[in-house]
Amino acid sequence: MLVTRSLSICTVLLLSGSGIANAFITSSRVDFPRHRVISPPALRMIETINLESLGDDHEAEGTRLAESIAGWLDVEWCPQDVHAAIAENAKQTYIKLRSSGDDCVSSIMHEVAENLHANWSQYDKDAFVNAWDVANYVSDYLSVRSGVEACNCHNQIFDPDV
Repeated sequence: MLVTRSLSICTVLLLSGSGIANAFITSSRVDFPRHRVISPPALRMIETINLESLGDDHEAEGTRLAESIAGWLDVEWCPQDVHAAIAENAKQTYIKLRSSGDDCVSSIMHEVAENLHANWSQYDKDAFVNAWDVANYVSDYLSVRSGVEACNCHNQIFDPDV
C-alpha cells in the first residue's frame, strides 16, 4: 500500500540520492511505500532555495531562463523551434509565479512541470525530452543563479550570456 505525501520533486531527489527515501514519481504526486515514509523532523532539515537574490526584474530573468533552456536543448539535441516554445512556456510560468510573490525554487519547478505536462501535446511530436526533464533543468538553473548548490540533475547549465 502506498501513502501519498506532498513533497517537491527536488526534495524527493535530494532525499532519494542520499538513500533516505525510495519514491515513485508520477506526473503530479510522489508516492512512498508505507514502510519508508519520512518523519516530519527529517524533512525540516532540508532548506528551501529562495530566489529573492535574483531581484524584481522577473521578465529579464525569465527571458534569460528561456534562453538557457532553449540553448541547453539545442546543444543537447539539435536546434529546433520546439525548444523555443518549451522555453517560452517555462518563462511564462516563472514570471507568473515570481510576480505573485512565489520565490521558492521547488514550487516554480513543480509548476513548470505541471504546465508543460498539461500542454505537452504541443511539444511531444518534436521534443526529445519530457516536462520533468525541463523542470529539473529549471531547478538546477535557478539554484545556480541564486548561488546555491544545485541538485545537479544536469552536468552543465547553458549560459546565454557567453
